[in-house]
Amino acid sequence: MAERQTIKGLTNEVETLRSQLREMELRFESKLEKALEKAAEKLKSRVESARTRAGTAPAHGAGVDTSERQRMIAEVAYFRAEQRGSASSDPELDWIEAEIEVDRMLLEGKPKKSTSRGRKAATRKPRSGSSTTA
Repeated sequence: MAERQTIKGLTNEVETLRSQLREMELRFESKLEKALEKAAEKLKSRVESARTRAGTAPAHGAGVDTSERQRMIAEVAYFRAEQRGSASSDPELDWIEAEIEVDRMLLEGKPKKSTSRGRKAATRKPRSGSSTTA
């Protein structure tokens, strides 16, 4: 009989704790949503003020499409990782920092020049004496 009362008491306590946990989760989700909305508004405001300071329309980086932006970010992230040493590098952090750098550069209207070696090699002058004439 005493065991039944103990089990019943414990069951009631567990239910009370579950109820309290649900309430805490709901309050936390509400606070989190409000914080995210506030952060999004701040970010939107900062972007708009940056555009205003630059004296340009929202078409910054209009000459750079999504795939080009991704390539630029990947290149910057790679060089960041290489510079830091790939063993001590955090790929996610490198990518995020590269995104910030590339987006800042695009907002300022300074597109990054391509560093493709293939393009550079194609424009090299032939060395004198190496051309063959028939």
